[in-house]
Amino acid sequence: MKFVIYRLMVSMFLLCSIGSQAQRLKIYHIDVDQADATLFIAPNGSTLLVDAGENGKGRAIKKILDLEGINRIDYFVNTHYHKDHYGGIDELVDAGISVGVAYDRGDKGSLPPGKLSEGTFKDYQRAVGNRAVMLTRGMQIPLDNTMSVTCISHGGVVLAETNPVPGNDENDMSISLLITYSNFRYFVGGDIEGYTERKIAERDLVLDLDVYQANHHGSSTSSTTEFMHDIVPTVVVISNGNHNGHAHPNQVTLDAYTQLVPEPTVFQTNKFLGTKPSGGNVSDDFIADLDAVGDEGTVTIVVDPGQGNYTVAYRDEVKNFPIKQRSQPHVQANGMIIEKLMVDPAGADATHEYVVIKNKTSSSVPLSGWTLRDASGRIWILDNSGQLLPDRSLKVQRSGMPMSMNNDGDIITLLNAENETIDEFQYVGSVEGIEIITGH
Repeated sequence: MKFVIYRLMVSMFLLCSIGSQAQRLKIYHIDVDQADATLFIAPNGSTLLVDAGENGKGRAIKKILDLEGINRIDYFVNTHYHKDHYGGIDELVDAGISVGVAYDRGDKGSLPPGKLSEGTFKDYQRAVGNRAVMLTRGMQIPLDNTMSVTCISHGGVVLAETNPVPGNDENDMSISLLITYSNFRYFVGGDIEGYTERKIAERDLVLDLDVYQANHHGSSTSSTTEFMHDIVPTVVVISNGNHNGHAHPNQVTLDAYTQLVPEPTVFQTNKFLGTKPSGGNVSDDFIADLDAVGDEGTVTIVVDPGQGNYTVAYRDEVKNFPIKQRSQPHVQANGMIIEKLMVDPAGADATHEYVVIKNKTSSSVPLSGWTLRDASGRIWILDNSGQLLPDRSLKVQRSGMPMSMNNDGDIITLLNAENETIDEFQYVGSVEGIEIITGH
């Protein structure tokens, strides 16, 4: 009965929201208890599901899909190999929900035998894992051409990390995504903790968010000070269970949120009802499900850039927030950089493969004698590219040059006329037709 009331409330809310369907982004933080499952419905109707809850939680996800009339997940991302993030995907597939492109962090060959033999992992592999594409830093998911969905980290390696050092903890090896729609900015990072958060913060990769889905369910090992001071979100959403044994969210983390300026509004999918004293809760007014019965704790966000706001809905509550007003960032004079790459084009390499370089200095840079080089030593010569003006980008294409980037991973280096390394970027995989953004 409670779900019927919730469903009716959300349906009325979505029908009454100002703006046409084509202009809105919907985000469902689905109540999957102590797990994660976040559904994005893009303005063009395409769908992205980030994580799929624990075993048995596929039904809770399907209720939301049925509410929206969805029978296909266009893109699925399994952030990492903990079963509370992939356990329900086989149930969706078995229930007739098709999955288009599936992504995970790859590197399954290094997983311990116990994980490979785990029943839930085998179910994941059968459903989508066997065909999943490795999602690596800088890759973008082509959800909607009015949006950007960029991989910020995977395997503990982040954008702009020129000498990649992978993580050694499964939580910190989670895929993290920065999602933007017009001026709206959102971050979801699976279970990343301090190791990866600090790398992101050191490079200022994620700044000034509207909404932050709390890393690792609001644990004490995530939402570190450096990271939070960079992202300063308006809204935090915590996906947690009521009787979880991890005391999520942790009271220390909730207290840290209150120290941010301005202080964010924090929502929980469920009230923590466990006995561990380290666990905590926000005010009941901001918790979607206050008891231990049912799965009524979904927190729904609808973003309407035309109105300059987004709404957060749960239970019988609807709260309104303005999208932050952001000016275009000033480009610092910090050199020539490799900006992005098309490693595996949909068409022929000779005409569609490219590297984009950008001049972030305050002066024109003559490119005579400059080269791009891959890990094997093959080069592209930039002699005929003339001068690159300040704050301009140049797309460098093969056009018969003797270099072909390796689809499975490579190191691309930009060298000046004195053969000095100016910038370098390493990637470990690619997807046909999708640019790799370096973040430099």
